[in-house]
Amino acid sequence: MKILDGVPRPALPILLLTFVNAVGGTLLIPVLPFVVRDLGYSDFVFSLLIAAYPAAQFFAAPILGSLADNRGRRPVLVVSQAGTLASWVLFAVAYFTTSSPVTALALIAASRVVDGLTGGNASVAAAYLADVVAEEERTRVFSVQGAITGVALLIGPAMGSFSAATSLGFLGPALLAIAISAGTLVWMTSALTESLPPELRSPSFDANPLHQLNLISKARTLTGRDALMRLFSVQVLFTFAFSAYTTIMALWYVDQLGISEASVGLMMLATGVFLIFNEMVTLRFVEKRLGDVGTLRAGLSVLPAALFLVRFPTSVLVFLPLSFVVNVGMALVLPTLQSVVTQAADDREEGQVQGINTSVAAVASTLAPIVAGASYAVFGGGVTIWLSAAVAAVALVVAGVSAGLISSATGEELPDHSEHSHRQHGPVCALAQRVSGGQRSFSLNIHGQGRSHHGLGASPASPGGD
Repeated sequence: MKILDGVPRPALPILLLTFVNAVGGTLLIPVLPFVVRDLGYSDFVFSLLIAAYPAAQFFAAPILGSLADNRGRRPVLVVSQAGTLASWVLFAVAYFTTSSPVTALALIAASRVVDGLTGGNASVAAAYLADVVAEEERTRVFSVQGAITGVALLIGPAMGSFSAATSLGFLGPALLAIAISAGTLVWMTSALTESLPPELRSPSFDANPLHQLNLISKARTLTGRDALMRLFSVQVLFTFAFSAYTTIMALWYVDQLGISEASVGLMMLATGVFLIFNEMVTLRFVEKRLGDVGTLRAGLSVLPAALFLVRFPTSVLVFLPLSFVVNVGMALVLPTLQSVVTQAADDREEGQVQGINTSVAAVASTLAPIVAGASYAVFGGGVTIWLSAAVAAVALVVAGVSAGLISSATGEELPDHSEHSHRQHGPVCALAQRVSGGQRSFSLNIHGQGRSHHGLGASPASPGGD
């Protein structure tokens, strides 16, 4: 895969873990609503099951992060991956208890909670990458991680839908996930080495969950907290809009567009094709002209209008073009938001910032399915989609009023569209160029014209460059 060209070998197991967790988190989106309906429960129950994963992740992420600082990264990552495998075994067992809907639902709920608790290792994975990747390559690797997550978020639902369309029913996705998780666990056990030497570990572990979960207090201690707090706010709002929309999409395809449950996977596949095009073509085009911060604002500008309009079509042929525009907004925001957060963080606080960012996103991912499910049950899908549009519009406002502060924190100058501008653009553009055969390397694009980014500071670049 060209996207992995030049990535340090020690980072590869973590990138695989990122992919597997993202696929596992979305594998059931097109399957679970119909499983819940077949068991005789409402769509709101489905939304609660979706919310169980990020809710558990929110509680686990800061605790696992602190534990990894004290005990080392490897044991936490390996044990948590074993937990993910166990969660899918629970889900598979639920298939054989469908004669008792209450038992089946309880097992499915338990599997979602266990998977979320072990999925809280995202912050540990980010800290591991910071340990094993050189400072000058860190931004690029985090951007690759974000791109891998974005791809997995789109192909996960398609994989789930196709595997559930077999004679095995929802046992199909469970067996697929078991195979993927088991393979990942074996690879991690053999390939993953400890990244944090004993002399650099935290001498103690604070087991008080109230201390670990006080995200606001932790965020206030960060360098450049003003810009990061704005970015965390954008992350919460965007994730809420994104999660609310994706939660109801499988139901919307069937109820509004009249397609069969078996065809949901084809719609998800179309979305995946949209993502590939937008990441390789649209993102490159926009970021080359606007930079990372400008691309973030562009994506947030497209998304509310597209979400407002996508509510109206009643046929697939009309829906797909508008769905493509929604995908443009999401494709522009997903990688650039991660990249901008990474650039705004001080290098010495990268792991902590990633942990907080994971947790605040998990808060939004927890609330969004619950709100979307309740809204869908009471008001229908149209109102729910418009709710997503409204929240996305608020994210645009926050990003807009914070543009100067965020640009200053990332060291990214405002775009200069003059004919003689030689401004170099951020890592997201470089990633897109590398994937699509561009010639500029990532190391060139970490730097703005005449400046070198280190944490939050911007200092004059040396005459000789890097």
